[in-house]
Amino acid sequence: MSETIGLRVGRRLKRARESRGVSQQELAEALGLSQAAVSNIESGTRPLRVDELITASRILGEDPEYFLASAGERRGTVGVTLRAEVANLPLPDFASAINVFLDEIEDVRFPPTKISIKAREPAKAARETLQLSGREKLPIDVHAIARDLGVAVFLRPFPAALSALLLRHEENAFIGVSSHQAPVRQRFSIAHELGHFVLHHKDHHFIDYGVPQAVEGELPGYNWDHERAANQFAAELLMPADQVRADVGTTSLTRLARRYDVSQEAMGFRRANLGL
Repeated sequence: MSETIGLRVGRRLKRARESRGVSQQELAEALGLSQAAVSNIESGTRPLRVDELITASRILGEDPEYFLASAGERRGTVGVTLRAEVANLPLPDFASAINVFLDEIEDVRFPPTKISIKAREPAKAARETLQLSGREKLPIDVHAIARDLGVAVFLRPFPAALSALLLRHEENAFIGVSSHQAPVRQRFSIAHELGHFVLHHKDHHFIDYGVPQAVEGELPGYNWDHERAANQFAAELLMPADQVRADVGTTSLTRLARRYDVSQEAMGFRRANLGL
């Protein structure tokens, strides 16, 4: 296996693994390898044997050709407007991070879409999402719900000004979330971007700014109504109203936040917004 193919296979193996929420250790155990060996495969320094390729394909839900073929269908102009939008921002590292992210996801395959949401009101859409996915156990598994919706999620070391972004592609989407955020904040960011996706907000991409004041003037492409609706969807998805009402008064705010795997601030706002 040449170096070029090895790097390609490793890169795609990592992307397929991450998009399905499989850890290196889990994949290593399935392949009968050490985690270090999987790390070496993903970096292109150790070839993936044919039997390992077949097993990895089955586990990750990808055809073997996906890992081996040269770049097939490109995303074309999907990210062009996003690249153009950030190019003129007074934040070079911000634009650079988005361009790198777009390059990385260009030949990634989406998880198969299992559910489609019809409701357009934020809270109703969130409840429908929970019901159809069957993932109502607390804390809500937002990564699994994203996969059910056909959305690929990636954690990336974005600069402080970039919290998360969603890039729609036909009936699917990519979500990029800053890995510098606390885990509870990452969960809410994913749920928020899923709100944009499920509610069919018309734009093909959404950017959530981690430090809005770092961007001078009007935030490009920022629609406050859409942001409010996405927040409402996220709150209902992660903190279902009926469940919160049943739990309030039975435990402290700290324990309640831990039970739902959200920040104390988010739970405090949720209780207040529900009149609790």
